[in-house]
Amino acid sequence: MTDEEDDYLSDKFLANLEAKSSAPKTYAEKRKEAQKQAKLRDEQNRLKSRRQREVEAREEGLSKSLFERAKEEQEAGVGTSNKALSIMMKMGFKPGQSLGKSDENQDETVAASLPPPPSAPSEGKGKSESRERSEPIDSTELASFQVRHKVEPIPLNEWTGKKGIGLGKRAPSPSFEERVAKMAKMAEDASHESFRDRTRREYEERRCEGRLAPAQRTCLALDEKAGILFNVLTLNPNDRDSFPPGLLDALGDHALLVSQPSTHRGVHHVSHLREQMRADALRAMPSPLDDGTANGVDEKGPLEARDEYSPETVEEAAHFLRLGARDRLQVLLAYLRDKYSYCFWCGTLYDDPTDMEDHCPGPDEDEHD
Repeated sequence: MTDEEDDYLSDKFLANLEAKSSAPKTYAEKRKEAQKQAKLRDEQNRLKSRRQREVEAREEGLSKSLFERAKEEQEAGVGTSNKALSIMMKMGFKPGQSLGKSDENQDETVAASLPPPPSAPSEGKGKSESRERSEPIDSTELASFQVRHKVEPIPLNEWTGKKGIGLGKRAPSPSFEERVAKMAKMAEDASHESFRDRTRREYEERRCEGRLAPAQRTCLALDEKAGILFNVLTLNPNDRDSFPPGLLDALGDHALLVSQPSTHRGVHHVSHLREQMRADALRAMPSPLDDGTANGVDEKGPLEARDEYSPETVEEAAHFLRLGARDRLQVLLAYLRDKYSYCFWCGTLYDDPTDMEDHCPGPDEDEHD
């Protein structure tokens, strides 16, 4: 090495580094360094989820003891004094020790609990054993008899549910066969439930249809006494004789029956009866002696009979026929109570609504039991 070359252990290199670091930074260098620091902070915050941050904060809080936390708060000048810690200090507790009796008291308790040495030792082998027992107990042996109190705090164990014996493991995901079997069982249960509901609904419909016929006969009798010739509530989809001439044709042209077909079987009966009534209208009348007839043909055709019914009457009839037997029965019974003060369940025609209110239990069947 020549004299012109600098030694690599020379302080000149350190001086050059200090001079370079102390030089002012340009705006571009500062901006680049700030972007780098912001990128590092974003990556740290992005990689840590909320749950992970909560776990870290909880572990940091549990790693500090109560005394360290109180000391930090006291040095920082924030927070209030811990009353529990002050009471423990007044009772003689010191950090690092355990609660309870001290070791000196434990030594006396353990020494008193040991069995006393025998008074008359035997010869030979018994002498050596008795001599060993009569010797003072070592401090290490005495410490083994002492009951040590726990110095470290009780760990915090979070309850994760009933796991049984052993560590809890994640349940395996159901296989394809298990999922298919589960879906098949769910479909079977749904079909059974729908079958029960459908059977119950059909039974209720048949029961209401059986009660609807006598209620309609009663309504016809009361309407005849009152001078009412036609009532929509007396229409029966299962009986074509309950439809006056021309009403089925008017119902066939109504938009409600065409655009919104009902699932009730009574509407299908309406279509069937309409076709049958059209066929009957083409037949010759049995007697040509009736008024308004000529050569056995009624001068009053289907179109004229259809025009006899107002749009309101046709619409009301269409709505009534679209109802189920149970709903039609409720509407009819409400009409009998409001119009004639007649209770179908009592079978009594009352004088007025006041008389019916005083003597009738109510409008429902369950109230008449």
